[in-house]
Amino acid sequence: MAVTIDGVEYDEKDLEPGVANSIRQVQNANAQIAQLQADLLNQQIIAQHHSKFIQDNLPETETEAPTEAADVGSPDQ
Repeated sequence: MAVTIDGVEYDEKDLEPGVANSIRQVQNANAQIAQLQADLLNQQIIAQHHSKFIQDNLPETETEAPTEAADVGSPDQ
């Protein structure tokens, strides 16, 4: 199998076993990173969806109108 590194094509059988193994490890790591990124995005979407659902479905609460402070004048008056 041919593999291209930095624009140069190599036949895998010409590579040392350690190099061929490292190439597979890099490929596996990159594939796992891509999968983790996709999983992270999915979890963020799920969290956003459920957060909005919670906000939209909370029971109504009674809020009191803010009480204005009485104007009693300044202490000098």
